[in-house]
Amino acid sequence: MNRPATTLNATTPRVRSDLFVSVVTPVRNAEKYIEEFVDELAGELSSRFKDYEIVLVDDCSRDATVARIESLQRRRQNVQLYSLARRIGMDSAFVVGLEHAIGDVIVTMDAAQDPPGRLGDLLDLYYAGHEIVYGVRTDRSDKSRRGLYQRVARGFFVAYRRITAEDVPADLSSLRLLTRRVVNTFTENRDRYNLFPVIAAFTGIPYTTMPYERIRRAGARADVDYLESFGRAVTLLLLSSKRPLRWMGLGSLLGATLSMLYAVYVVVAHLLRGNELAEGWASLSLQIAGLFFVQFVILAVMSEYLIRIFAHTQNRPAYIISRESSSLVLARKAELNVTGSSQDANDRLTADATTPKA
Repeated sequence: MNRPATTLNATTPRVRSDLFVSVVTPVRNAEKYIEEFVDELAGELSSRFKDYEIVLVDDCSRDATVARIESLQRRRQNVQLYSLARRIGMDSAFVVGLEHAIGDVIVTMDAAQDPPGRLGDLLDLYYAGHEIVYGVRTDRSDKSRRGLYQRVARGFFVAYRRITAEDVPADLSSLRLLTRRVVNTFTENRDRYNLFPVIAAFTGIPYTTMPYERIRRAGARADVDYLESFGRAVTLLLLSSKRPLRWMGLGSLLGATLSMLYAVYVVVAHLLRGNELAEGWASLSLQIAGLFFVQFVILAVMSEYLIRIFAHTQNRPAYIISRESSSLVLARKAELNVTGSSQDANDRLTADATTPKA
């Protein structure tokens, strides 16, 4: 469920906080802008927090990105680098970084397009009580500024919400804030490497949004692979919800029903107007209707079994407690608490020890 955004710059501590913040950023062929990004991000983090880390995941770069980062590590503290042996895609690389981040709060950023200057705004919303904060792109929310890719992407997420019933904003981006509890909730999902854009929604924890303007770092390329994007979209739909399978099962049951009705129609037509029908039409139609009926029933049964398997492999928790509270005084708990009567307990133990055994 989406919560209304809280007024920014209202609750952030004015002194350096003890909160441990991790920033996760996948990179690929980023030698031209990675130093600028890390320097700006490290300045933001060091001014706000005593402890922080920058987790960089290199998605099999072919340029000097790794060498630049290793050079940065010699002059910048708290920069972690994980270089992948083969390319797995930016979404999967984000999840790799989340698995290695150790912060109490984890922020994900795209080094090529997300501004580190909005880090404080994200943390303001965290201090206001939000565990999930999505950065939403103004170039997608503003109709006059949408390009073809932005229109298609926004349309997909609108359709995704309706098909899967998962609550995600239509203009979401890679910039987001997640608490440790949120990250721990979905890291057991077997399909987490393919579901980064929407996986936080699986927790059911309410979120808020932060509109922001994307930037274009000097030297950063904005190549769009439409075929790869289409593949990711299909993967998100099929792996994140059992609804498509449920619809297939319902469609199969509908097909089986129509096949049965057609078989009844054939029998009635043969009994009432058998002489006017072509020879063999009734028997052939019954065979076809019967075969379709059996096939549709098999598909419906298989869909149900696939739904069970799908639900099992997702490893979603049976429930998540989003908030917990209790009365200031719990009478029964007070009766069970032996802290205040430790002397009486010791006296009973001493008496038991000195009592002669029968």
